[in-house]
Amino acid sequence: MKVPPREAVEANVLRLARPAAILDMPLIFTASEEEGQKGTLLPSLQQILPAAYASRIDRHEIIDSLADPAVAEALSATGQRQLITAGISTEVCGIPPALHAQRDDYQVAFVADAYGSLTELGHAISLRRLEREGITLTTTAMVIAELTDDYPITPRSCGPTPAPTPMTPTGDHRPTGCC
Repeated sequence: MKVPPREAVEANVLRLARPAAILDMPLIFTASEEEGQKGTLLPSLQQILPAAYASRIDRHEIIDSLADPAVAEALSATGQRQLITAGISTEVCGIPPALHAQRDDYQVAFVADAYGSLTELGHAISLRRLEREGITLTTTAMVIAELTDDYPITPRSCGPTPAPTPMTPTGDHRPTGCC
């Protein structure tokens, strides 16, 4: 992976994991190549989110993670309709499940700097396609800012509930993270 550099993509995935852990967001970790290679997912995720890491789903080479019944069931079990996606490969691991989730009426936020491609063109065209399809494109910093600004880390003691943004839930519903 070259665009953004793999190290930057991995760092952004870890940056997203930290507020997800603090906010106790429902998360689904999945990989398409884990069989016989336990630990293909970023090992640092295990330290930040041990339960989500331990229950990660091996898709057995299924590219579209939501085409795997175990992943689709795990997502449905969260009861959430908002999905924040992050991963490694823009064109292969990112596009198919984002489009699938949107077809299934999820509000999808695609964290563009938490995905990468072998080419700048591949990454750019992928993002343009998602945008054309109506999927929200965002960045790690934007997600963290929106989650920490609008999301109640501690129960609210007073004041009105802020208006939801494309990244924040309404009421007590929490968006689901998936990578």
